Amino acid sequence: MSGNLPVVIKSFKDGIRFIIDKDCPFEDILKEVENIFSDSKSRHFFGDAAVAVSFDGRTLTDEQEVQILSKIRANCDLNVLCVVCDDDSKNQHYLKAVKHMMDMVKPQDTGHFYRGSVTDGQCLSYDDGIVILGDVNPGCVIKSSGSIIVLGGLYGEAHAGIDFEETDAFVIALEMNAEAVSVGPALYTPESKPKWGFKKKLQPKIAFLKDGELVFDNLNKSVLESVYAI
Repeated sequence: MSGNLPVVIKSFKDGIRFIIDKDCPFEDILKEVENIFSDSKSRHFFGDAAVAVSFDGRTLTDEQEVQILSKIRANCDLNVLCVVCDDDSKNQHYLKAVKHMMDMVKPQDTGHFYRGSVTDGQCLSYDDGIVILGDVNPGCVIKSSGSIIVLGGLYGEAHAGIDFEETDAFVIALEMNAEAVSVGPALYTPESKPKWGFKKKLQPKIAFLKDGELVFDNLNKSVLESVYAI
C-alpha cells in the first residue's frame, strides 16, 4: 500500500467526490468509508442531503461501487442519488434532472416520500402518490394507487394506479430498467432479466396509459403536460 490516505473526500456543488488510493486493499477502503460516515460529526455535517457522488483515483467495478454506497447509506442519513464522473458540468446534468422532474410534477402526485433506497426484497404499498428518494433495487416492489416517482434507478417493480381500470397515474424514474412496470391494468415485463447498475448517462423515463396501452417515453415537459391532459 502507498503512503496515501485510503480515501480522501472533497465536495462539489450538490455532491461528494471520493479520491481512492489505487494501491490500498479494497477491504481497507470499505472500512475507511464506514469510519468516515459513522463518525457523529460527519453524520451531523452531511445530514440528509440528496447528493451525487463520484469516484476518482482508481477504477471500480459496479459491484465495488455498490459496496461503497451501501456503507455510506448504512452509516449516515445521506440520500445518495447516483454515481457520476468527476466533470462538474456532467454532475449538474443529473441534479438538474432531479429538480426539473420535481418542478414538473403536480403537488397531488407527491403524497408520500420514502427517503433512501428500497432494498432486501422490500414491498411498499401506498394509497397515494409516492416519491422514492433513492433506488428501487431488484426484487423490490412499489405499489401505489397514485403515481410513482423514483429519484434514482428503478430496477425492481413499480405498479401505479393499482385500484383503477382507467387512470391518469404514471411511473417516472431517472433510470428505468425495471423487472416489471404497470399502470392500471396494463403490465410490462422485459423479455430478459434487466441488467442494473449506476449509470453515468441518464435519460429520465415515464410510463403512462394512452388509449388503454402502456407507453414509455423520455421525460420532458411537453410529454408530462400531455399525460396530465389525458
